[in-house]
Amino acid sequence: MLRILSRRFYSSKTVFQYFPKSFPNGNPSWLVDLKCLRKEYRELQAHEHPDANANAHTSRSSDINHAYQTVRQPLLRAQYLLLIKGGIDLNDEKMAQTIAQHDPGLLMKVLDVHEQLEGLSSEQEVKAISRENRERMAVIEQELTKAFEQNDMETAAQLTVELRYWTSLDRAVKEWEPGKAVNLNH
Repeated sequence: MLRILSRRFYSSKTVFQYFPKSFPNGNPSWLVDLKCLRKEYRELQAHEHPDANANAHTSRSSDINHAYQTVRQPLLRAQYLLLIKGGIDLNDEKMAQTIAQHDPGLLMKVLDVHEQLEGLSSEQEVKAISRENRERMAVIEQELTKAFEQNDMETAAQLTVELRYWTSLDRAVKEWEPGKAVNLNH
């Protein structure tokens, strides 16, 4: 998805420029006021969505929606910022794997939690894993704030790869069913 977004927005606007109220200078930023962004997104879609405005263009509404999803979701936002600020494309699997290898313990931690998740039999146990995972993700997002503020793209890339693993686990937790195989997509 990011590869499509980068092509679409790289030639015209950054995803941040679609939201002039949320990003007055249009500058890419890790920090986002999600409440303000959502309000602006809804206002824009009220004017640009073909269902709301017969004169609106479907492509503009679609562009706004893609930009919103990219800015709203921490993983997509981090990947986008790394691409436009550091030229680091984490959708390139070789690059992502190279970065992941800088922390060999990461994959082991993810696999351990994956095994725990597969062995669970109750909703309460799954909720505990989910809560722990959300806490991990929140810590990574705080660390990403520091990395992007310091323009430390190497650290931001490492943290984004880690966030990618935990985001995958978050999806697996949401799809968990007793006895069903748990799939992680990195």
